[in-house]
Amino acid sequence: MLCQFCKKKEATVTITQIANGEKTELCLCHDCAGIFGDKLSIISFPQFNLENVLSGLLKAMDIHSREKGAVPIPEIKCSNCGLTYNDFTQTGKLGCSICYHDFSEQLTPLLRRLHGKSEHIGKVPPQKKEKLDKVNKIKQLKKELEEAVIKEDYEKAAKIRDEILKLEGVLKEKNAK
Repeated sequence: MLCQFCKKKEATVTITQIANGEKTELCLCHDCAGIFGDKLSIISFPQFNLENVLSGLLKAMDIHSREKGAVPIPEIKCSNCGLTYNDFTQTGKLGCSICYHDFSEQLTPLLRRLHGKSEHIGKVPPQKKEKLDKVNKIKQLKKELEEAVIKEDYEKAAKIRDEILKLEGVLKEKNAK
């Protein structure tokens, strides 16, 4: 089995956590297990400090990217609260909602690596599902419209444009009610 963190080397360390009757396992290679260091003992206890674990993950990912020859991240500051990206990697906490926007370039790959996706796809209240489906359909159609224009397929682009306008009209109509 491959390491669940670097996905390159053979996993030799298995961390098992049982909390509330649920068993979760994390399989790591020797190097990744070493990067986490004393954080592994924190994971094994139900009262672990999530802040320390996230901070350890961020440091490990930073070390991993430096080993691959990545260019160091220049010092970035939140335009609202002044939190630096380095401060975030130390604490694992963002300072405000604007940090998500200002650090989006760094957070997107981090979220993809930790969660598999960088967008939240969870439960939607039944009364909002129809609207969300239409909004997502409009996003998809706008991408298709761009592709059609790039390919100079103007007939297809016109049909897609009309469909977008129709869906946007339906959304405006429902919002007016």
